[in-house]
Amino acid sequence: MRRSLSRRRLLAAAAPGLLAGCLVESDESAAGSGAGGESEDADGPGGEESAGGEAPAESEESAGDEASGDDSTTDEATAEQTDDEPAPDEVGPDGSGLVVTSVDVRDVTDDGYETTVDARLAVENRGRFTYGTVELRVDAYPAPPNSTKGDSVGGAYVTRRFTSGNRFDDGTRRFDVSITFRSRETNVLADVDWYEVDAAVRTADPV
Repeated sequence: MRRSLSRRRLLAAAAPGLLAGCLVESDESAAGSGAGGESEDADGPGGEESAGGEAPAESEESAGDEASGDDSTTDEATAEQTDDEPAPDEVGPDGSGLVVTSVDVRDVTDDGYETTVDARLAVENRGRFTYGTVELRVDAYPAPPNSTKGDSVGGAYVTRRFTSGNRFDDGTRRFDVSITFRSRETNVLADVDWYEVDAAVRTADPV
């Protein structure tokens, strides 16, 4: 009778076959890996990726140059737009170009309760706008001869509108103003030599 092989002998007999199979698979894997490495080093994905990286750099430079050209074109368009922009609805004192060149106190009256100072102003347009409406702020000050000017005793706003046939475009225009205040606000004589008037442009509306 034939005796059966023990489990240990079966494993020992099978081990060389298993090891041989592992060696064959290892050789095939090594061969496959070697082929892949040669493909990447020669002209594979690595080389193409590098070349592709250089091309976008040139494109970016070209795009930058074109963008710079667009900026200069935009600046020119902005400059043209600034030159052709319409006149604003209102201009403040600093940007109006209107200058008060002279103030002449013409009369002072005191009725016992109120004092009125009448003056004439000369305003010159040195700016680039033509105006349809101009508003001035005027203040009266007691200024006795040989004395310093006191604080303001009264003020007023004066508005003048210029019609379509008489716009304030250049030259000098005159404004007549009256400032009325309580007589008790001052103790100086009701005399043109005892008062001064200051004036300033408050607003101006271009047309």
